[in-house]
Formats: sequence, structure tokens, C-alpha cells
Amino acid sequence: MMKVAIACLIFMALGCARVNLQTEKPLKVDISMRVDVYQHVAKDVASIEDQIYGAKKEQKLNALFTMETAYAQDYSGEVTAAIERRKERTSRIEEYVNQGYIGENRDSLLAVMEQNVPANLKEEVTVLVQEENKDRAIIYQATAQKNGADISSVRKAFFNDHYQRAGSGAWFEVYDEAKGAYNWVRK
Repeated sequence: MMKVAIACLIFMALGCARVNLQTEKPLKVDISMRVDVYQHVAKDVASIEDQIYGAKKEQKLNALFTMETAYAQDYSGEVTAAIERRKERTSRIEEYVNQGYIGENRDSLLAVMEQNVPANLKEEVTVLVQEENKDRAIIYQATAQKNGADISSVRKAFFNDHYQRAGSGAWFEVYDEAKGAYNWVRK
């Protein structure tokens, strides 16, 4: 047994070699990396919008079998209050969206479709849109900060969610590749 231990020590002492890894000039390594936080942003978006509009049909079935974390619970009281205010005005906004008075622009903010709104409702619709956009801005900023994402990617995620939830006939500002510009179109 002693011979085996001595042989192992000799082997380790002679078997280990020093390798010099120094170079005259520093090595340059060019690495392109993209940290994709979109999945976390998308989960937050879905969680927030589910609180406001209700869960999507396919998610309701999934909820029977899994317990999904509500990502929006990680937000401050200010964000929670903004979510509650949005929830309270949802039915009025949906009514005006369905009538073509309100559309959603490329920044995922509401816009008054001026040409469609009757004169007697213009002020009410405008105030409603301004209130909604203030709360959306609070939520978007908090979502971006929470996920370490830029605000434009958060707005894009909310826009995609809103587009998916919207019924046919809703106005959206989308990019038209053929024209190379944004245009208002009905879904």
C-alpha cells in the first residue's frame, strides 16, 4: 500500500507540468451576447393585463392544472393603484374602442380618433384617454425597471398583448413595410 502511495506522489510530482499562458500582447475576444429579458417582460405584461381584462381563454384552462406566479405582485403600491384605475375604466374604454373613437398607437398608448368622435363626447373621450395613458406610463416604466429592460421593448410587449386581446374592428397604429411608414388600420 505504501508503494502505491509513493508511486502516486512521484507520478503527480513528475506528471504536473507548468504551462506559461502569458502573451506579449493581450488577447482580444469579441463576444456578441444578447440578454433576452423579453420572456420575463411578457409574463409581467400577461399578469398585469389579466388583472385588468381577465385571463385569456387558453390560460384559464392551464390555471386549473398549474399554479402560476403572479408577476405583478412584485410591484409597488403606485403600480397596483394604476392597475386598479385601469380596471375601473376598462368597460368605458372598450365601449369607445368598439365605436372607433379610441385606437392604440405604436407606443401602446391610447389615441383619440378625432375624425370618429362626436363633438359632444370629444372632451370626455380625451380626458379618459389621458387618464389611461398616465396609468399605462406608470406601469410600463415600473415593468421596464423591474426587468432591466428598455421602455421600448416593454411598450412593444404591451402592444402585442393588447393587439391579441382586441376584437376585430379596433384601431391600431402599425408599420406598413410597403409604404415604409406607420398607418392606422382596423384589426
